[in-house]
Amino acid sequence: MDNMDNEEITMLLKYPMMRKTVENGVDKYQGVIDVNETMYKVCVAESDKGCTLKLPSELVHLQDDFITLQSTLHLKGVVSCLDALKNLIEDKIPSSAPANHCDIYIQVLFEYSEFTKFYVSLKSCYLHHDLSKISVKLLDEQNREHSVVIKVNYNGKEIFEILEYDLPVEKDKLKSSSSLRVVYDNFAGLVSELQTYFQLMEEFDRSCFVIDPVDQKYRHNYRRIWLDDNLSMIVTINPFRMCQIPEIKFLGPDSLTESYYSNINNTILEWDANGNIFIEIMKLIGLDDYPQKPETAIEEDILVNTGDCCICFSSRLNDKLPEVVCKHAFCGNSYHVECLYEWLVSVNARKVFSNIVGQCLNCEKNISCPIPS
Repeated sequence: MDNMDNEEITMLLKYPMMRKTVENGVDKYQGVIDVNETMYKVCVAESDKGCTLKLPSELVHLQDDFITLQSTLHLKGVVSCLDALKNLIEDKIPSSAPANHCDIYIQVLFEYSEFTKFYVSLKSCYLHHDLSKISVKLLDEQNREHSVVIKVNYNGKEIFEILEYDLPVEKDKLKSSSSLRVVYDNFAGLVSELQTYFQLMEEFDRSCFVIDPVDQKYRHNYRRIWLDDNLSMIVTINPFRMCQIPEIKFLGPDSLTESYYSNINNTILEWDANGNIFIEIMKLIGLDDYPQKPETAIEEDILVNTGDCCICFSSRLNDKLPEVVCKHAFCGNSYHVECLYEWLVSVNARKVFSNIVGQCLNCEKNISCPIPS
C-alpha cells in the first residue's frame, strides 16, 4: 500500500475489479466496470503516449461515439479514461434498473420540514403525498395572495424547480436549486419587486372597462381597454421598468385613432417617471378619466354586435378578440386575424413583407392583416 500512487488508490476506490498487469513493458488494466448494474469487460493500455482503451464487444454499436471520445483522451490517466467510457455508456444506454431515490426523498422531507419552520408567515404550504411537488401560497406586502407550485426533480442536479406560477416573468428568471429556500426566496423576491406593477394592473381593472383578458391574472402584463364602440386601446406594461412609457396601441378606424396618437406625440415629453403611472397614462393619451361602457339591452335580431368579427360573427376566437379594424371611417368593421387572413387568401390577396393585403369584405377598400404565426 505504501508503494501505491494517487492514481492507483483512486482506481481501487472507483473501479475495484480492475487489475494491473505489465506486458512487454506496457502497463495494462483489465477487468470489469459496473455501469447501471451491468458489467462490461474493459482493457486499458497505458504508455508514455497516453491511454488506449479497447471497446467492449457488446458496445460495438457505440463505435463512432467511442472514436470521438477516444480522440479526447490523449495523455489522460487510466481513471479519467474509464470515467469517460462510463459517462458514454450512461448517456447512450438507459438503465433498466429502477432508480433509487431514497436519498432525494430524505432531502425533500428535511428541506420541507425546515422550510415550514423558517417561513412561519406562509398562508399555506402542502407537500403532495407522492413527494412530487410542493404547493405554496404566500401573502405579499398588500395582502395579495400568490400561489406557486415547486416541482421535485428526481433526474437532475437541481432538485427543486418552479413548475406553476402567476407572474409576468420568463421561466429563466426563476431559479432551480437543491435548496427549497433558495427557490422560494427567488420567487418571493420577484413578488416584492413587482408591487408597483400589481397596483397599476389592479387600478386598470377597477377603473376601466377591460375587454381583454377576460379573466385577468398577474401574468397578463397588458390590458385592452374599451374607449368607444369602434375604438379600444391595448396598454402593455414592462413590469420591471415601471417608469418607462408603456407600449400603447389603438384599434379602430383612422378617424378615431389619429387624435389619440396625436395627443401622445404632444404630451410624451411631459411624462413624469416618478408620478402615478395610471394618471400619467391618462394624461399621455389626453383623457381625464377612462370611459365606462354603457349598459345596453341585448337585441336578439342583431347578427353582429359592435366589436364582433364580421366574418365569424363572434367576439372571441381561440380566446382572442378581433385585432384588425378597417381603417376607413365609413366602415370600421372588426376582424380576427385568423378569419381575415383566411378570407384574403381565398380572394388571392398579395403578400407584403409579413402582412397580406387585400380588400375589406365590407367596404372593398384596402385592408392589411398580419400573417398568423
